[in-house]
Amino acid sequence: MIRRPRALALALAAVVACGSPQEPPSRPAPQPLRLVVLVVIDQWPSWGFEARRDLYRHGLRRLMDEGVIFPRVEYPYAITFTAPGHATLATGAPPAVTGIVANGWWRREQGRERQAEADDTVRILPLPGRSSEGLEGASGSPLRVDGIADALRAATGGEARSVVIGGKPRAACLVGGRRPDVVLWYDTKLAGMTSSTAYGDALPAWVLALDRDHPVAPLLDDAWTTADPSMLARRTGIPDDASGEGAEHGMGTAFPYRLAASSDPARALRATPLLDRVEIDTAIAAITGEHLGADEVPDLLVVSLSAHDYVGHNWGQESWEMIEHERALDAELGRLLDALDRDVGARRYAVLLTSDHGATPLVERGRHPGSRRITPAELEAAAEEAATTVLGTGDWIAAVSSSMVYLSPAAASRPAAERTGALDAIAARLTTVPQVARVIALDALPADCAGIDDLSTRACRSRVPGQSGDLLVVPTDGSLVTTYATGTSHDAPSADNRYVPVILRVPGQLIRSHEASILSVAPTLAALLRIAPPSASTAPPL
Repeated sequence: MIRRPRALALALAAVVACGSPQEPPSRPAPQPLRLVVLVVIDQWPSWGFEARRDLYRHGLRRLMDEGVIFPRVEYPYAITFTAPGHATLATGAPPAVTGIVANGWWRREQGRERQAEADDTVRILPLPGRSSEGLEGASGSPLRVDGIADALRAATGGEARSVVIGGKPRAACLVGGRRPDVVLWYDTKLAGMTSSTAYGDALPAWVLALDRDHPVAPLLDDAWTTADPSMLARRTGIPDDASGEGAEHGMGTAFPYRLAASSDPARALRATPLLDRVEIDTAIAAITGEHLGADEVPDLLVVSLSAHDYVGHNWGQESWEMIEHERALDAELGRLLDALDRDVGARRYAVLLTSDHGATPLVERGRHPGSRRITPAELEAAAEEAATTVLGTGDWIAAVSSSMVYLSPAAASRPAAERTGALDAIAARLTTVPQVARVIALDALPADCAGIDDLSTRACRSRVPGQSGDLLVVPTDGSLVTTYATGTSHDAPSADNRYVPVILRVPGQLIRSHEASILSVAPTLAALLRIAPPSASTAPPL
C-alpha cells in the first residue's frame, strides 16, 4: 500500500470520546481507524427503510449486521430538502445557522431564484473534449459555518485528506463543509464527474484517468430492466405503471427503461442505478488516488448517492422502480465495502450511513385522504389577490419558492403597518386553499425560537433572515407544494419527511442505541476522526 508522508501521527488537536461502553475482555482491542466514511442515501425515509429492509442482501445488509441501527432519527427543522440536509450533516447545525434555506430560494437582491450552491466567483472544470462553458459555478462557500472537512483540516494541519463525491452539485458542495480537499459531482452536460475551481484549478489526475478508462458515454446506451417482475408486483401490490408515477425525459412509467430512447440520456441516467455505479467507481478510485486510509491519521470519505432521490421523485417510494433501485444500490454498497476491506482493512474504517431527508408518499396511494399536489402558481395567485385587498392594485408577490412566499420590492417598501396588514391578509387567504394546514410568518418568530409550538420551532430553525421568505406555507400531511404534476417530493415538515434511518458501523466498538438527533452526525464523525467537532455543532455524538 502506498503511504503518503505526514508529519502528524496520532497526537491531534482534540480528542472527543464516543461514549461507548467498555468492551468485554474477550473482544479484540479495536485498532485505530484510518478512514471514516459517511454515506448519504438521498431521500431515504424511515418508513421506506422499514418497508424494504428485509430485501437487503449485500452492503446494506452487512452494515445492518455489523452496526447499530437508529431507525428514526429526526431532522428538527421545517424545510426538508437536499441542500439543507447535507449542510446539516456536515456541520451539526440547522439551516438557521448554516444559512442554507432550501435547494434554491428567491434572491431578493437579484430578483430571481438561485440554487443553494451557486457561486459566481468560480467556474466548472471541463472534461476532455467537453466544454463547461455556460455552467453555473458551484461551491460550499454559501455555508456560513465550517463543516466536518474544515474541522479535520484545522485539527490535523492539513495532514488528513477529505474527499466528497455526489450525484448532484448541491449535495457534493455542502455535505463536507466549506472546502474539502476534493469535491466531485456528476454533471449532465459533461456526462461525467467534475468539480469547480473552488477546489483546484484542474481535476486530479486519477479523476481524468477514470473518465478515460471508464467513461459514462457507453452507459447511455444501456437499459434498466428487472429480472423479477412477479416479486415486484407481489411486494408493492400495484402495477408497474401505477397512477401518479412520472415519465421523466420520455422514459415512460414501466420497465425496461432505455436511456438512448429518452429525450436526454445523460440526465435520464440520474434516475437509474447507473448513477450509483458511476459514483461508487469514483469512490473506489479515490481510495487509491488520494491514498485514503494509508496511515494512522484518519481521513474522511463522503459519498452522497443521488439516484435514489430521482427515482423517488419520479416513481415514488412505493414503486417497482424503488425496490429495483435499492437492490442495485445495495449491491453497489457491497462493492464499496469490499474495496475498503481490501485497500484500507476491514477493521480500520468506520461507516455512518444515513439520509438527507425523507419523502411524502404519492398522493395517489391514499394514505392521507384528500391529499394533493399544491402548485406554487396557485399559492401565488391567492397571495396576490389577498395583498390587493390591502395595498390596492399592483404587483405584490415576487415569488413562491420552496413553500415560502416572498413579497415584491414594492410590497416590502410599504409602511410597516400596511406590510403587516398585507401579510395577515395573505396568510388568511392561503389557509383557505385546499390542503393548506397553516401559514407561518417567519419574521414574527422569536430570535431564540423559544416559547412557541413545535411546528413554529421547526420553522424558526429553518429561517435565515434576509434569505427566507416572508411566509411559510405548510400543507396537510400527505400533501405537498410542488411543480410536479406526478411523482412526489419532501418539502413539508411532516414525520414522513423528517425521520430517516442512521446506521453506524464501528469495528470493535459497542454503541448504545438511544434516541438520536440528526444533529449528532457531524459530532459522531468528529469523534471517529479523533478531532473536535465543527464549531457550530451542539449535539453529543451517537
